[in-house]
Amino acid sequence: MSSLNAEKFNRFCNQLNSFLPAQAVSYVAQFIMENNVRFTVAKKRKSKLGDYRQPFNGKSHQISVKGDLNPYAFLVTTIHEFAHLTTFEKYGNRVKSHGAEWKAEFKELFKPLIEDGFLPEDVTLAVSNYLKNAKASSCADEPLYRVLRRYNIEQGVLVEHLKKGAIFELKGKRFELGKKLRKRYECVDLDSGRLYRVLGLAEVDKVLKNI
Repeated sequence: MSSLNAEKFNRFCNQLNSFLPAQAVSYVAQFIMENNVRFTVAKKRKSKLGDYRQPFNGKSHQISVKGDLNPYAFLVTTIHEFAHLTTFEKYGNRVKSHGAEWKAEFKELFKPLIEDGFLPEDVTLAVSNYLKNAKASSCADEPLYRVLRRYNIEQGVLVEHLKKGAIFELKGKRFELGKKLRKRYECVDLDSGRLYRVLGLAEVDKVLKNI
């Protein structure tokens, strides 16, 4: 590695240190350099955890990851987006975005991190099981989501923590909690009267009333 590349590598590592598990920093930084990725941390994003954009008009691959994730959730999301990049490099737009090819890439990219054995045992087990048939979002895999959530500094309130009749805010709407339907709850939008089915694992923005 040339002195210029070494300097760039070290700069990437320093920037990633506060977001990733220490042992994964060099792996992620090296991938970013080798694939000429424009990697950004989106600190104020409320919706999706990560995003990948294909090169266009001479621009490089672009990846952004939500910056308020704990280190293990940040790592899973980052490798998720890396898998989109390598899938695009191999198959272009000829395959589904979260199809078999992407799942295979995700599993292969995560393999060295699992084999190194530095992840906590619960995270290793949850990620290994998740990668057997990865979903479009880690939040959609309940066992993985619950394990990753253990490492949050602040433990927010989930819909499933509330009692029936509770009133809460979620994504700019006010809801009243209704009955449970397996993994979801019937919730009434208090402004429109519309009925929604909200995941019990959804983290509420604010609890207005909990009976």
